Amino acid sequence: MKFEYEAENLLEKLRISEQQFRGAFEYAAVGMAIVALNGQWIEVNSSLSTMLGYSSEELLAYTYQELTHPEDLNKDLTAVNRLIKGAGDSYKMEKRFFHKNGQVIYAILSVSIVRDQHHEPLHFVSQIIDITHLKEAEDRLEMVLEVTNDQNERLLNYAHIVSHNLRSHSGNLSMLLNFMKEEGEEHSRTELLQMVHDAASSLSETITHLSEVVSMHQTLQDSLRSVNLRYVVNKALTNVRALLRQVDGKCINEVEDIHIVKVIPAYMDSIILNLLTNAIKYRCIERKLLIRITAKCEQNFVILSVSDNGTGIDLKRNGGQIFGMYKTFHSNADARGIGLFITKNQVEAMGGKIMVESIYHVGAVFRVHLKI
Repeated sequence: MKFEYEAENLLEKLRISEQQFRGAFEYAAVGMAIVALNGQWIEVNSSLSTMLGYSSEELLAYTYQELTHPEDLNKDLTAVNRLIKGAGDSYKMEKRFFHKNGQVIYAILSVSIVRDQHHEPLHFVSQIIDITHLKEAEDRLEMVLEVTNDQNERLLNYAHIVSHNLRSHSGNLSMLLNFMKEEGEEHSRTELLQMVHDAASSLSETITHLSEVVSMHQTLQDSLRSVNLRYVVNKALTNVRALLRQVDGKCINEVEDIHIVKVIPAYMDSIILNLLTNAIKYRCIERKLLIRITAKCEQNFVILSVSDNGTGIDLKRNGGQIFGMYKTFHSNADARGIGLFITKNQVEAMGGKIMVESIYHVGAVFRVHLKI
């Protein structure tokens, strides 16, 4: 009698346990399924049917492999095979399923394996949590962060252009006016007056470009415009004429008219002006300054080269820091270590890159890769 009572008690516990599992399985807020070792759905609950858009009967005609995004399938199969071979009892992963309407469903999948008394695998129990709304929120957040970073980059560049480029413009105009006061020959005064006119025109264009930077509604990459590189270089040279005259330096523009590049005009002006003023600032006093500007096409880029015969940079000592913020390599009192950092930032914002070659006390060459 005692044996029969214990057997009946055990059967009752099993029945209650089965009933509890069935209730938890069917009414769970997350998708649940019993899956055969070959991936065939054996049983599915209503939450999983709703999640994937199929009726229970329709789902049972599929394997989970058929509803899994192909990019996630190998990872899932690898985890399944590990369980079958006895290397663990469960796994969890993020994966994508296909809804009946073709929509991609992002989910957290938790799988445990059920074994018999001989430890042989029988089937899997899967729990599937739909996180599609979280993924969409994450994508929106990433978009907001991208826009925020984009705006921060614009503000950083805007501030540099205002402080550096406009100061260069005003300095250029002031020096030209001083030269006019000191110049007695009418011909030279007329030439200087034309330089003042050109410098004022260039200043007006720079202000227009600055307005474009702060009013852009697209991303930086969408704001690229096709410009003639020789024209941009010549305009930058207009802004340093007085500086070159003051130090008795010479700049040769060998960029041909054929080179059209996709740039943000304000950034391009800033890049060339920064490289030119650096060449003037760090000239070698033992020889006459000579700057040479060239360009050539290479694959999908135009490579703009600005070379000088100035003091150069010791790349063995400073090569890894040359484009870093607040890094200076000369004893000039006005060196702040921000110009080349901003220049690199501007070049990369337009999808290009910048490199430098230099020999200390011989000179430097900056090569700027610009998109065609």
